[in-house]
Amino acid sequence: MVTKAAQKAAPPRRDRAKTEKAILDAVARLILREGLSGVGVNALAREAGIDKVLIYRYFGNLDGVYRAYAENGDFWWTAEDIIGGAERASTLADALKSGFRRHAAEMRRRPVTLAVIGAETANRTPLVVALEEVRERRALELMDAVFARYEMPEHIDLPALTALLGAAIDYLAARARQIRVYSGVDIKTDKDWERIFATIDAMVDGLFATGKPARRKQKP
Repeated sequence: MVTKAAQKAAPPRRDRAKTEKAILDAVARLILREGLSGVGVNALAREAGIDKVLIYRYFGNLDGVYRAYAENGDFWWTAEDIIGGAERASTLADALKSGFRRHAAEMRRRPVTLAVIGAETANRTPLVVALEEVRERRALELMDAVFARYEMPEHIDLPALTALLGAAIDYLAARARQIRVYSGVDIKTDKDWERIFATIDAMVDGLFATGKPARRKQKP
């Protein structure tokens, strides 16, 4: 039996969901405005316009906020965002070329993600670790989805390939937040990003043209 006191103490579900969202939205705004080290309990409470006791009530502690933001915030893509559903590519090479384009599009539309990528190596906060764990897990989920759909040529190290080209895209997208040109390429314009994609396509095609296409499922 639920007592009147318990009913009074428990916030309405709708109000709790609204408050949790306000707190997680505040995380994103603070990252952009104050940097990774500016996301503390007091700052979050002020930014969200709530009493800081609600942070502990709903998330346990600050690390709980970080984990919830990493999981539920719009920080990183899902495997479905990259590999797609109905529009499945007919070959692995085409899937990779399409996937790198989608990855770039997902990165370029996420200013908070790019801010974290630009600062995370020099500022290893608990928030960075939480975001990194989600990012790595989703990357492995994407890899599993690719292995489930396509046969892997023996000579291609897919994890190394995606790490190399994915990191290059991340760096250029993060750099473009503040700097227009890198190595003569205007990384703020869609036109010059098409140059980057054309080069990635040529690299993927060249890689698939070498070696014997032995059939083997390759795990990271």
